[in-house]
Amino acid sequence: MKKITVVDSYIRQLINKIDDNSIDWSQEKKKLQLIIKEGALIDRNWMLGLIDNHCNGNDDMKILDYGCGSGILNLLLLLKGYPNVHGVDVVKKFENKILQHFQFNNASFKLISENEKLPFNDSSFDVITSCLVLEHVKDADFYYSEAARILKPGGVCFFNFPHRLKPYDSHSRCWFIHYFPENIRKLLWDIFARQDGEYLNQYLFLRTASWHKRLASKYFSEVRDCTVDRIKQNTFINYNGNLMIRQLASKFMSLNYVGNFFAKIFAINASTDLYLKK
Repeated sequence: MKKITVVDSYIRQLINKIDDNSIDWSQEKKKLQLIIKEGALIDRNWMLGLIDNHCNGNDDMKILDYGCGSGILNLLLLLKGYPNVHGVDVVKKFENKILQHFQFNNASFKLISENEKLPFNDSSFDVITSCLVLEHVKDADFYYSEAARILKPGGVCFFNFPHRLKPYDSHSRCWFIHYFPENIRKLLWDIFARQDGEYLNQYLFLRTASWHKRLASKYFSEVRDCTVDRIKQNTFINYNGNLMIRQLASKFMSLNYVGNFFAKIFAINASTDLYLKK
């Protein structure tokens, strides 16, 4: 099945051409803003929708992507009209030149060290996002505590991450191996994964969703699991798994009376979505 071109992919292509002086960046910015306004397809629509619903038309909300990677979500938010969007990461994948090219003067990206106190004052942000980051964080307690410290009272976090009970691990591309103790999974990853087991043991720290919820409850007044809400939304665009099975699952989850039961079962094989409120 041919994949559909989406806004996220187009932004990634532009980032790869960051030093191309032949590009009219002002025109590219206008083009992106227009197609987003007209309802172009966006892979990250679920997260954008959560932020839009919370901000409720208030574009002045200050947003941090805590582990922003290449900054696609940051740029989508900026293009949608949120001017105060910031990103931090321990790896420099984000290129500040893109902010300069698009003249997003109130936005920023900062490189941080692992377990380093975030370079922001207490109660600085209205919204904090984290997508596919927590599975790489060894000291999750510090991560949650820092998020709570810089979040304003009444502010919210939207965290998405794979959990340990999820049978398939997309990082090693293996089934069930992450269920085993550290020494055993190292040996199995050495045999079956495309990356060596020692590296994966130092890179991947999968915990259960309930473990994360207990830890988050130390720092936030409200902790809610929104995974079922997400997977019941038929919002996938370029789905990497078996599309026929995913469409069948959507039909089961839409059934009256028993749809939520099926959704809870299917949620075991999905990344966790947590809503946290300070």
